[in-house]
Amino acid sequence: MAACRGFGHVQVASYEERVAGWLYLDDVLQDSAVPAKGASAPMFIVHWGPDVARLLDRLVDRDVIYFAHSTGWGMAMPPRVPILCVSRHTMAFWGRHAPNSYIALVPNIVDIRPWTGPSSRDIDVLVQVRKSSRYLLEKLVPALETCCNVIVLDGWVDDLGSWFGRSKVYLYDSLEHWAGVGATEGFGLPPIEAMGHGCIVFSSVNDALADYLDPGFNCRKIRVHSLAWDVAAILQAVKDGAPAPMQGEGFQMYAPENVADRMAAIFRDIEQFFALVGNVAPDIEDIWAQRQPTALQRAKRAVRILAGV
Repeated sequence: MAACRGFGHVQVASYEERVAGWLYLDDVLQDSAVPAKGASAPMFIVHWGPDVARLLDRLVDRDVIYFAHSTGWGMAMPPRVPILCVSRHTMAFWGRHAPNSYIALVPNIVDIRPWTGPSSRDIDVLVQVRKSSRYLLEKLVPALETCCNVIVLDGWVDDLGSWFGRSKVYLYDSLEHWAGVGATEGFGLPPIEAMGHGCIVFSSVNDALADYLDPGFNCRKIRVHSLAWDVAAILQAVKDGAPAPMQGEGFQMYAPENVADRMAAIFRDIEQFFALVGNVAPDIEDIWAQRQPTALQRAKRAVRILAGV
């Protein structure tokens, strides 16, 4: 939102319960003073994956932008809705599943402030309970606690950066969480913030984490082969301080000013998009509609499954 305020007027609207100080979506849609289309009409940005499909139904006659984080929520995206993706992983997903849509990359802002606390790091290994796998919490952490100083954070943390600044190694393993949800890691903010604060990161490399993690060069991969391997690799990193986390140029595309510039350019383009598509029907063939199985193909597939072929 802060980036958008650099080039336009931005307001937050709730769509279920009313929230003090926020607009309420139904009030906006019923306000005759708010035009539905045209240069003065507002753009509606939706982003919470589980609710996007029903929000698109409510906003069917409005200019809507989908800010896509995680993927796998099971909805189709009409070509009238531009898709802004926070990671290349998410952009690749929608490039495949919505090939006729306006798609652009707008990464999350990673604002790394200089660490002003003690220069020495008194925490060997830092872990957050949130999104962590059972393997990490129930096996790896107990094994490490017998060898080094491990801190496990549970619940909401106001200033995670201060914990990163005190830690040598940060562990992150989110695949089990996202597999359980049935969606994907859309960006993966904690590992990149940890690297920005000088932590050595051991992480899963699922989904959007692969956008910036490079195991062996700016991080290490977690849950490799056996508990013995993971413990040995983490203790070695605590001792040696290697591999060095991502530095300088690696964070440029996530810098607040660069993200703001990118968003301003994209929104100028989207204004032109909405000005045109309001009067033009989509006419590019739907690749996926052509590839829907026929009733006969579905029947043959069911027979093969039942026969165990």
